[in-house]
Amino acid sequence: MTQGEGRGGARDRGGLDRRSLLKGAAALAVSGRVGSGARAAPGRLIDAHSHCWGGDLARYPMVNGQTARDRDPPDYDIDTVLARETAIGVARVVLVQHIGYFGFDSSYLTDAARAHPGTFAVVGAVDDRRADAAEAMRTAKATGVKGFRLRGVDTRSWLASPVMATIWATAAEEDLVLCPLLRDSPDMSDDALPHMAEMCRRYPATSVCLDHMAHVMPGDARQLDRLLALSAFPGVTVKVSGLNKFDTPPYDRVIPQLVALIAAFGAGRLMWGSDMPVLEREPPNTMQAAFDFIARRAPLDDGQRDFLLRGTAERVFFGG
Repeated sequence: MTQGEGRGGARDRGGLDRRSLLKGAAALAVSGRVGSGARAAPGRLIDAHSHCWGGDLARYPMVNGQTARDRDPPDYDIDTVLARETAIGVARVVLVQHIGYFGFDSSYLTDAARAHPGTFAVVGAVDDRRADAAEAMRTAKATGVKGFRLRGVDTRSWLASPVMATIWATAAEEDLVLCPLLRDSPDMSDDALPHMAEMCRRYPATSVCLDHMAHVMPGDARQLDRLLALSAFPGVTVKVSGLNKFDTPPYDRVIPQLVALIAAFGAGRLMWGSDMPVLEREPPNTMQAAFDFIARRAPLDDGQRDFLLRGTAERVFFGG
């Protein structure tokens, strides 16, 4: 077992089994103990989840007649992304398509990635209603897209959808990552995680990266067990991202869940993401506070911290 492995090798790099680590999570929640403040080497770090929007609306039109005034904030362009990330020591970023603003056109993100080689990886979006989804995915890949976001509105329908079958199979064939956004709103399936497990069983070669810990809230044991069960599929990774959805700074309520995820998946299958600028729509959440949760506060050793802040995203999205 390597340092990043978790279940089903059943032991984390520290030599503790999952049950012991879960007990440790409970103890941490009670004691309030936090990390040592160690951090990964600056200049190598990756934010695995940031949005980005801006540019000429004639060149990069928004869907449904929207304008910059409909965005929150109105601009979070590539120069702003670079400035904000550099300020906290992050050198590379996974840019994630905002479907509500730009639909399935990721050209602003792919143009930014081409303008800054090696700095950005792009997660686009694919329309699961399109019969030609496979062709659309291959076309997007040719522009630099590394993966595709899927909105889990009706995940049960995925099980019988020929288009979704094509999407999952094509992702495996083309070495692309599927990034499901699950349980994010009342219109989304609350049973998404069991449906995900079935899709992973059918398509074991498909790489899957779950955004925002699949929106499993701290203390929701039923959904957490469902999420941890996905560790049985080696191609599944999890983003510890969008921390404003789970707590306020310093995010201590997330610690037991993070420890449980490490116990099940291993740190080598977890990655940190800011979810900027959405994160800062809800004060007192800040990008710095979200980064500090992993970099300084969470009870991680140096190897685990490096996986979350660099190694996992590098492997999954940058081919490292």
